[in-house]
Order: sequence, then C-alpha cells, then structure tokens
Amino acid sequence: MRFGRLAAAAVAALLLVSPATAGTVRDRIYPAPTAPLSVAGLPGGAELVTVRTADGLDLRGIVLPAGAGMPTLLVFHGNGSSAADAVRWLAPLVSGGYGIVAAEYRGYSGNPGRPDQAGLAADADAFLALAHQRAGSGAVWALGHSLGGGVAVGLARRTRLDALVTVGAFTRLRAMAPKMVRSFVPNAYDNLSAVPQLTAPWILVHGSADGIVPITEARTLHAAAGAAHLRGGAFVLMDADHKPDGALILAVCDAARAWLATGEWPVPSLPPSAKLLPFGETTPRNP
Repeated sequence: MRFGRLAAAAVAALLLVSPATAGTVRDRIYPAPTAPLSVAGLPGGAELVTVRTADGLDLRGIVLPAGAGMPTLLVFHGNGSSAADAVRWLAPLVSGGYGIVAAEYRGYSGNPGRPDQAGLAADADAFLALAHQRAGSGAVWALGHSLGGGVAVGLARRTRLDALVTVGAFTRLRAMAPKMVRSFVPNAYDNLSAVPQLTAPWILVHGSADGIVPITEARTLHAAAGAAHLRGGAFVLMDADHKPDGALILAVCDAARAWLATGEWPVPSLPPSAKLLPFGETTPRNP
C-alpha cells in the first residue's frame, strides 16, 4: 500500500482544509488501475468472470479451477494492485493445485462504481458466492494482502469461511497514517477490533522486512488472536518484504492445509525462513 503518499496527501489536505479533503485522501487509499482485466500472461485455465453485487454492479474477476481435493482461495489484492497482479503473484499456488477466485473491486480495472469500505465488502460477498459455486463441496479460504487483508477479515467477521489467510495485514488503516492526520483517513478497516469475532482458522503471514506495514502490526494482531483463543498462528517470513515470494506463500498454505487435516503443524517441512508462532505462543516452533 502507498501509505507514504497517503500521509503526504493527508498533510497537504490538513493545511488546505477544503471540502475535497476526504475525496483526496480516499483517492490515495484506492489508487485504482484503469486497464481492463485480461488473462494474457496468466496461468493456463484462467478465465474472466462476472459477478453482480447486492447494489447492482457487474464486476469482472479472474478464476482458476482447483485440483481434486484442494481449497479454492478467494483472493483480495492490495490497494494499488489488481486481480491479474494477484494471480501472477500466486502462480506457484496455482501450480500446487489451489483454485483461485481473484476478486476485482468496484472502480478497479474498468469495473463500475467507486471504491470504499462498504462497497468492497459488498464486492467480497458477491465473489464469495462465486467461490462457493466453483468450489462445490471443496473448502473456500479467503486470502487478503495488505488492504485486501482488511477486506478478508471483514468477510470472515460476517460469514463462515474454512480458513482465513492474511499477508501484510495492519491493525487498522488509520494506524498507518501520522497521528495528526488520522482524522482525515476514512474507512478504518479495523482488523484489531474484529479479532474476537473471528471463527475461521487464521493464518497470519508477515515479512520481517516489510517496509510498508511494520512487523509490529503483526505482533499486535498475533497477541490479540492469542487472547481471543483463535485457532491458527503467525508465520514470520524472515527478510521478506510487503509482498513475499509466492513460493513462500505456497509453503505456508501447504503447512496450514496439513494442520487443518491432522491438527499438527508440519514443522520439519517448513522452509527455514518461515518461522511459525501458533496463537498463544511467543517463540517460534522452528527457531
């Protein structure tokens, strides 16, 4: 997420104090790409799909089928990305047999509408219905990156999911802006307050070298999840940045899948750079 630009815009808005202030900051929160979605260059089997939201918008997204017995991942990308970018990033998971339903937001990639928190929640609900349709009796996991982590947490707060995966998630959006300008930042995406209401197993993934959302945000979420006695754990990816390599995300998801199936974390098979801290624990299982 482009929080540096968001903060600069908010400071400028504070000095100018115009009626357009909220809109200016909102545009920095949602720097939507305008190029229409395409499956060019994506893994084989990718197809464009359309869903209709409860408020009547027809949104395009991208779908890839799951292999036999594999989960379908409902993917919510970061604020300056797109569904196609997310599929490219997660290509190793496609190769590993995971299905993908890559949601594209309103106002993004040629989709109609204007993005805001309530709108993205409606978009998430519409793509969840598609994910269940495509998964059939298979598992549906939500995977959210950065701002998309807030969309995924909000979805998990409202409805049942088989698992929740967040990558580079923050405690709340306003925590990413300087205190003096937080009142200008709309759409709280308050992940921290949602934690006690989550029922899905949660896999919290964060790069130790994330320069966009500090690792301290993950520590706070991990502590809250432990206090709420949630099932799951955190994976700290050593030296990884805000968008860790897709192969590492595959390794984490495979570990989570094994844990969900057996109740045991497959610690010996974890990559050395992926440090596992189940919720309620403060030292890695694989130091």
